[in-house]
Amino acid sequence: MNDLDMRANVSDLYARYAECICDGEIEKWPEFFREECLYRIVPKTNYDRGLRIGPMFAESKGALIDRVLALKQTLVHASRSLTYLVSGARIVSAEGPLLSTRSMIAAYQTLVDGTTQLLLVGRTFDVIDSSGGELKFAQRLVVFDSELLSGALVYPV
Repeated sequence: MNDLDMRANVSDLYARYAECICDGEIEKWPEFFREECLYRIVPKTNYDRGLRIGPMFAESKGALIDRVLALKQTLVHASRSLTYLVSGARIVSAEGPLLSTRSMIAAYQTLVDGTTQLLLVGRTFDVIDSSGGELKFAQRLVVFDSELLSGALVYPV
């Protein structure tokens, strides 16, 4: 696959990922990851200090599936719709089948009362595995700019 095709495939992965969550198809979200993966959401202050502490953390696809089950069956939260804007997705480097990528993100949620709020803005630092023919996240790190979130972070970013 040539460089231009790979860039298009990476952009498509980011778009499909956001659509999956925003379209309410959360049960499909873990399929964007390989079995052995790392998923984290951390505030920039913790990221800058090398701290892993943040509102979401998972060390495997199984943990992502558990998160989906919790969202669907046990967590109590107000109904909301989501809009994630992803821009600037690019390949930073490649080492064999692993692509280091990054993007900029803004996440909005609209609660059942119709109030839309900016949930977070930030950037992602990802590792994408291209070895299986279909691109899968090996690592997804979302770093949000503020120290506190303006609302509850219920769904993954």
